[in-house]
Amino acid sequence: MIYRPATPIDGSKMLQLIESHPTGGKIRVIYSRRPDAYQSYLMECSEAETVLCIGDDGHLLAQATCLPRKLYIDRKAHTIGYITGLHKAKGAQVNIMKMLETGYISSSVKQFFCSILDDNQSTFDLFAKQKLICQICDYTTYLLHPAAIKSVRHNLVFHRATMADTKALLHFYNEVGSMYSYFPVFSAMHDFAGLSVSDFFILKDGDEIVAAGALWNQQAYKQYIVIGYNKVFRFAALCNPILRTIHYPPLPKVNETAHFAYISFLLCRENNPTLERILLGEISATARNYDFLAIGSTKETTLGQYLDSLKSIRIGSKLCIINYDRSGTTENIKMPLRFECALL
Repeated sequence: MIYRPATPIDGSKMLQLIESHPTGGKIRVIYSRRPDAYQSYLMECSEAETVLCIGDDGHLLAQATCLPRKLYIDRKAHTIGYITGLHKAKGAQVNIMKMLETGYISSSVKQFFCSILDDNQSTFDLFAKQKLICQICDYTTYLLHPAAIKSVRHNLVFHRATMADTKALLHFYNEVGSMYSYFPVFSAMHDFAGLSVSDFFILKDGDEIVAAGALWNQQAYKQYIVIGYNKVFRFAALCNPILRTIHYPPLPKVNETAHFAYISFLLCRENNPTLERILLGEISATARNYDFLAIGSTKETTLGQYLDSLKSIRIGSKLCIINYDRSGTTENIKMPLRFECALL
């Protein structure tokens, strides 16, 4: 076996391996990266580092990707690698740790974290038993029909951002975002693929930005494709008009790409839950052309408590520090956590 960095010619094989691993559970989903998996990771993060395990016969046996990002940890900017896209060919005997270590050694990043779906409890148990990971928190992704998020009456000014708002938005996100650990550092409003300043929305009290968020469509490089439903969801998928009526997100047809957007980078001054609800209601009212919206949170936050009260499809996961290099592991974090769902 050979463990090596991926190259542009590996894109189609990487995509084939990714699409051979649908999720389990009641809704079987492929998290795809069409049309080219190698380029997809680079679109998401220009410094993406993918490591492959190649068998003696030249077949791709496994892959994993590190996406280095600048995140705030206790008010300081750190470059932290998000490990994702870990896939192994069925039946292949691969030393996953050797593959990951190949990436760790060559990477400029020394701190890493990952997300493990609750459906993959056995994987979490295996890594936790070997003390290779340490759980940071439980995290829930909510899939919501836009109409499920109700509008709230207010006297504030809400509008879509323009280029003229760039400087004020950057200041807002780095001022307020630095008060949360794991929130991304903003150096420019086009830092994130497929997202421009006009995708952001602003809530103002007078001339001051008090809350902001974005609608982020990532379908150009990352797609979710349902390949099957089990039990009650199989019936529910036939009843999309009814689901819309009762404000549940309609379920995509089998083998069709889900048409949705993330509500991303939702921040409010002083973590004000009233501002959160006002902004969520305003943003969702502009997003009725999407089948559903995705947003994530921990349950301990006011955002998570509010989202728990809404009709939604929920996907649970565990966010974990990877204990590769203890000298670089973030520990004893003091500031509240704020992970961006669209970056997981």
